[in-house]
Amino acid sequence: MSEIKERIIEALKYNKMSAKELSDKTGIPKSSISQYMSGYAKPKQDRIYLIAKALHVDEAWLIGYDVPMVKETYTQDLSKDEKSLLDIYKLLDEKGRHTVNTVALMEYDRVQKENKKSTGTPASTKKQ
Repeated sequence: MSEIKERIIEALKYNKMSAKELSDKTGIPKSSISQYMSGYAKPKQDRIYLIAKALHVDEAWLIGYDVPMVKETYTQDLSKDEKSLLDIYKLLDEKGRHTVNTVALMEYDRVQKENKKSTGTPASTKKQ
């Protein structure tokens, strides 16, 4: 059974995230994250939950159990193509992700404008 320190490091690499980014997403001090990663300290259950949620991994996997890293519930409603795109996206560096995000937002705006023209009703401009 792997230790939580190894799992945190693996999940950070998988998500292309730094310890600082994890700290920002969870509200856990960076010094505590560093202690978890070095094995000096182990997070309590409430922090395990926050870390797993921020890293999009299964809590049981994070604490060392032999289960899939990513919960199936995160991806169960995705098509095979969507899952493939997600896997590719995770392998991109920051510049690549920025490019994909920019293109996706441009396409979203284009489709919204086309829908507005075809229905004659205002399209939602809310971006997530």
